[in-house]
Amino acid sequence: MRLPPSSSRAQLEKVVLARKVGLFLLEKHDPGERQVVEDVARTLAHDLSVEVRQTLAFELRRAGYLPLDLAEKIARDVEDVSSPFLQHVSVFKEDDLARLARELDEHAQIAIARRSHVPDIVAVAIAETGGERPVTYLIRNPGAEIERACGPILNRFSGNRAMMDHLSRRGDLPLEIVQRLVDHVSQACRDGLIAHYDLSAEKADALAAASRADTVLKWLEGASRGALNEHIRQLEQRGALTDRYLVDITKRGGLRFFESVMAYKTGIDIITIERIISAHSATHVLKLIRRAGYRDEQATRLLGAWEMGVNQSVGG
Repeated sequence: MRLPPSSSRAQLEKVVLARKVGLFLLEKHDPGERQVVEDVARTLAHDLSVEVRQTLAFELRRAGYLPLDLAEKIARDVEDVSSPFLQHVSVFKEDDLARLARELDEHAQIAIARRSHVPDIVAVAIAETGGERPVTYLIRNPGAEIERACGPILNRFSGNRAMMDHLSRRGDLPLEIVQRLVDHVSQACRDGLIAHYDLSAEKADALAAASRADTVLKWLEGASRGALNEHIRQLEQRGALTDRYLVDITKRGGLRFFESVMAYKTGIDIITIERIISAHSATHVLKLIRRAGYRDEQATRLLGAWEMGVNQSVGG
């Protein structure tokens, strides 16, 4: 039997040692013993062999505690070493993770953007400094808190149609971001109509307004209940949640928005509201509208809008 060259045996031994060190540091030990093993880990983190460093990083990605200097050394390594570590490790505080997101290369930003939970401070760091790929991963990650990151994303990438499409599919956007997104789409629609179809500015504006209304309705129908409630709350604060606005949205098929407004106004839970409305009883829906505080002509118009919305949904 031929033995492997001494250099290969030495590397294999270090790979085995890296795994043992990583597994040791996952558990609680005497502080003195742990200090010794952490020093060994620091040495392995500087090893010339990528395989050794990769093995160490792979094991330590599940660690509950690591010295910051050791964790940062792994985080700043080459992609094969750092990316799996950054995507899963929990030892960094939010501020540290945000700082790393601003300082590290694209592959590291992508790993951070793909974490199961990306706090808003980290999302903002990626949105402000990341390129198209990290920011796209961030937008598509349902575990990313992107409310505060939306502004920088729109400022930097509003001309990127694919990214705007991904952003518009999220159900947790704040109202002002939805409005900016819709305004951008509407302006693009207007400019395109004028450029390609030789339309007058007035006609293009009318068609763009229709496009904007369709986009708002699409967002309202696809938004989460939490996002709808926040949208309704902000409309109410601004005095914009008028019966006319509700009629316009409802008659065009915005039944989920109608349901959420009824729940918001009456205090009845959304499950009960959905059950009442899905029964398609005009009498019960009118009672619900009146309980929400709408009277006389307002209630009549809202009931008519609801009936039109139901027909619109059935027809669609």
